[in-house]
Amino acid sequence: MKKLIPIILLLPFVAFGGEFSTQKAKKVDNYLKKISLKRKRSVIMKSVSFTEAELNSYLNIIYSRRYAPEVKYIKLNLRKDNFVSGNMKVLLKGEKYSKLPSFLKDFEIDFEGKIECNRYRMRYNFEKIKINGTTFAPEILDEAFFASQTNFKIKKSIFDWFRLLPGIKNIKTANKKITIYY
Repeated sequence: MKKLIPIILLLPFVAFGGEFSTQKAKKVDNYLKKISLKRKRSVIMKSVSFTEAELNSYLNIIYSRRYAPEVKYIKLNLRKDNFVSGNMKVLLKGEKYSKLPSFLKDFEIDFEGKIECNRYRMRYNFEKIKINGTTFAPEILDEAFFASQTNFKIKKSIFDWFRLLPGIKNIKTANKKITIYY
């Protein structure tokens, strides 16, 4: 039993190659929870900044496990003027994805684009997308995504706007840094 405990403690570092930190992930998560619980509206906008490493730790250790278990890995590269590029590994398994062909169940996406924020909403405007090394026009993928949505009253787009987390008003990126305004 004593030998098992050190192995369990090392699992998060083995799984992510030591790249992500639970402490950094919790820092971001705790601050986002604090912002969402803030009831009092303020005339003065406040902000908090996180490093690229903190954001990537949060996305991999907390966010994807809670909300997107199909995402096995995501790494964002933050640049100035809201330009963001990244890499994501997706594994679709289980009954929900049983009808998909096998080549669509395990893939890696490289992407580049720009974050746009407006009226408490945000979207990611894709400029380049590569899936398993093959480049696709974002507009073509969006059309395929739209066509695949059968039995939906309101169809989605990869360019759709979505609401920011409660309390957040705007997001801006700089080199290796993200600033959240609330």
